[in-house]
Amino acid sequence: MALLVLYATKTGAATQCANKLAEAVPSCTVINLETEKPDLASFDRIIVGAGVRDGKIYKLTRDFIKKNQAELLNKKMGYFICNEKPKETQEIFERNIPDALKAAAVCMESFGGYKAYKAPSKDEDQLKGIFVDRIAEFADKFKS
Repeated sequence: MALLVLYATKTGAATQCANKLAEAVPSCTVINLETEKPDLASFDRIIVGAGVRDGKIYKLTRDFIKKNQAELLNKKMGYFICNEKPKETQEIFERNIPDALKAAAVCMESFGGYKAYKAPSKDEDQLKGIFVDRIAEFADKFKS
């Protein structure tokens, strides 16, 4: 079973999370939506991730989900967001993921995050503000 982790990011938190997922689930493919367009037919499991600004997942990810909704419904799916306000996680999923996709999802989770102006510099811990334990639990649901 082929697994695709695709994401879009502004500050880099979603990149860090996608890479941690790839470490936890060997042989998966990681694609940044800003640089590549995935061939969804090649995958039976897909994880979609995005950063959040003002309660909205990044437009690139929203557009991808909207455009590919019918095909995504035929896959084992999961969604993650990187948001620095965990109390808003449920509301963010409610506003940004269509009902049919939410109902079909194996899991949806916030992996934490940071404010754009507090993004770690190159010399700082890139996982600052990220809940690595949640990534591991999320990945377990896609290993089989």
